[in-house]
Amino acid sequence: MAFIISLAIIAVAVAGYMLMGKGSIAQRIFQLLGGQMPSGIIQLLTYVAFFWGIFEINSRTHRVKYEETSLNLELLPEQEQWVLSPDDVNDLKLKMIDYKKEHDFLMVDVIRKACTKFRADKSISDVLEVVSRQIRINMNKAESKQSIIRYLAWAIPSIGFIGTIIGIAQSLGYADQASSEEGLSLVTSAMYVAFDTTLISLILSIFLMWFFHALQEREEALHSDMEEYVMENLINRIHVE
Repeated sequence: MAFIISLAIIAVAVAGYMLMGKGSIAQRIFQLLGGQMPSGIIQLLTYVAFFWGIFEINSRTHRVKYEETSLNLELLPEQEQWVLSPDDVNDLKLKMIDYKKEHDFLMVDVIRKACTKFRADKSISDVLEVVSRQIRINMNKAESKQSIIRYLAWAIPSIGFIGTIIGIAQSLGYADQASSEEGLSLVTSAMYVAFDTTLISLILSIFLMWFFHALQEREEALHSDMEEYVMENLINRIHVE
């Protein structure tokens, strides 16, 4: 999908560049979008990486929203001064097993494992350790799923710098023709490529990194809230005679 959208942008940019009057502001804008082919292929790759990253972030954001709903399902007793007996903990485990068949929440998995650990040795400290360890595992998995976004955020400015090097190399290749009007136009066009690719890549990288850091902050808050919820409404309520 990201690749198709990027191709559509480039197609519009190429058409706009060819239709607009030479030297006009509109043509300059279409040139920034990659309308001057074949040199515009660098912008094409930049847009592909950008939209790919945006779609990955959007996919992760939807998953985070889904997981956040588990905090409002009252999976654990939230009433003040509510105490859980070992039998209550066992019932909670069975409830989580049934619930997981229909809803694949991370919260359900954490609660189930905590209940299983308590049933095994009746140690609240061990249950706390299991919850903390599972939350760390979930966070590590979330970070690993963000690796492609981190790579794309790094690749975008790198692609831009490659375009700059190509543009400068092209302009140097036309240096011997700079005395003529046509040769000067070729040099200027190559320099446009050199600076446009870096400009576009840096701008897109700034936007992508902003959305990425917002996603990271939201995911970290989610896991912290899950750990706090389980500690407050499960671990701190268990009573062992």
